[in-house]
Formats: sequence, structure tokens, C-alpha cells
Amino acid sequence: MSITIIAGVPGVGLSTLVRTARRQLTDEYQLINFGDVMLEQAAMDDLATSRAELGKLERRETLRLQRRASEYVADATQEMSVLLTTHLAVRTDAGYLPGLPDDVLRELAPDQFVLVEAQVGTIQTRREKSERTYGSTSDVTIEFEQDLNRTAGMQYASSVNVPIHLVENEDDVNEAATELIKMI
Repeated sequence: MSITIIAGVPGVGLSTLVRTARRQLTDEYQLINFGDVMLEQAAMDDLATSRAELGKLERRETLRLQRRASEYVADATQEMSVLLTTHLAVRTDAGYLPGLPDDVLRELAPDQFVLVEAQVGTIQTRREKSERTYGSTSDVTIEFEQDLNRTAGMQYASSVNVPIHLVENEDDVNEAATELIKMI
């Protein structure tokens, strides 16, 4: 079975896009959100009860949760192909951390990466309308996060020698989902 890592900055519409694409795929694909798996692991250890609390953990705890989440995802691929959504650079109180440190990336052994992007204004609007707390919506912050995501994506793809693709998620989520499905 395979793992396709699909990533984008907060507010790019990643969750909506991937859920839309998943509805059009066969049952051989399982959709997993890496942050949700980390949160489940954190909750079992009484470390966090919300995604916002994950960003407040010490770097060592974050890495431990990432490792445990990668083991869970790797196990899931034994039964079916996985569409794994995640952030390639994670904002924490200590600064941005790699979303997929080396040992986590090796455990996952993805078959490809897909970066989802949108215009800065689109992301700003989505962040402002969302019930989630995203922090800054400044042009500079969003551009910086997308640059980090691109750099991390290419580094990760090069590290495991797999292709990387781009999907633009602007106005029509169904069109973006169709493009994503073509890559899978």
C-alpha cells in the first residue's frame, strides 16, 4: 500500500480539499490527519486536549508524539493506501519545527508529496472566516509559511527520493480535488 503526504499551510483549505477528493476515491484509501493522531496520543498521556495545546509542548514531547503518530500511520498502510494530511513546518511557541523529522519521515516512507497552495489573500480570508485560531494573517507571515512549506517539501521529497506535486486550491474545490486525484 502507499502513503501520499498532502500538505499545506493553515487556512489553505487542505481538509476540505482532501475530504472532497476522498469521496471520489475507492474504499482502498484511508484519510488520516497527522495532527489528529498526534492529539490522540497527547490526550492519552494527558499532555493536550486541543490542537492549540500541541504547539505549547516542549520540542522533545512534540518529537515523541510525531514518532508515535508515524508508527500509527505506517501500521495503517498495511491494510490500505493512506492519504496523510499534515503541515511540513509546524508553528510552536518555540518557533517553527519540522513537521516530519528524519526518523519520522523514514518510518512513513511516503510514495509522493502533494503541496496545496492558494494565493495569500485567499488564505487570509479563509483564516479570518474560520472558527479555528490561526494566529497572524499578515501577508508576510503567510508568505513565510508557504516558503517554509515549499522548502521542507522539496527537502523531504529529496530525502526519500519521491516526486512532489503542486495543487492550487483557489475557488473551485471540486476542480482542485480532481487535480489531486489525478496525482494519486
